[in-house]
Amino acid sequence: MKKKLRTWLAGVRSAFPTAFSPYWHTLPLARMKTLLSGYFFIGAAGGFAFDLLQLNASRTGGGFFWPVLVGTGATALRAAGIKRYRLIPILFLLVVLTALLGYWASHVSPPPPVPFAVHRRVLFDAIGILVGIGFGTRCLLFFAGTEGLASIRMQTELSLAHGIQATLVPTISHQNASFELYGKSIPSTEMGGDLIDVIESDGGL
Repeated sequence: MKKKLRTWLAGVRSAFPTAFSPYWHTLPLARMKTLLSGYFFIGAAGGFAFDLLQLNASRTGGGFFWPVLVGTGATALRAAGIKRYRLIPILFLLVVLTALLGYWASHVSPPPPVPFAVHRRVLFDAIGILVGIGFGTRCLLFFAGTEGLASIRMQTELSLAHGIQATLVPTISHQNASFELYGKSIPSTEMGGDLIDVIESDGGL
């Protein structure tokens, strides 16, 4: 039970890149472009949903203020969590202050009235989007940190085993006046293996 729990916790931790992980700490930011881009677009989707929650307020930045803020904030906080976790409080404070300014700017002038039924439906859909994005992202990261990690380990072990087999069982090519031989051992994912060899003696094999 404890072993299964430790394995599960290791998978969970691997799904959340942090500065305490040697791999993520040494990985250059340039190689994290895809990961950080994913955080930005997921955050931007959450920003659009948050914009829908404010039907009773004026739109700020043509509707792009919240998506850009949330996407940029999520990306910056994730990068700081991987490389410079001590910057997280400062970045979080900047994001909160910017959000407060945006919220204040959107409530300066009264927005056009919205029917109650429309407002209730949009509010329900926006909350559903936020919840779905949150759970979906965590499930994908958890899968990548558990099954993905196990797959990488298996592929590494198979690659090493195939390399050892290729070294210990080299390709054989032999030709004389009577015979022409060619033998090659092809590694597989199954247990066991083949040993090929040829011995020439008195003109025979």
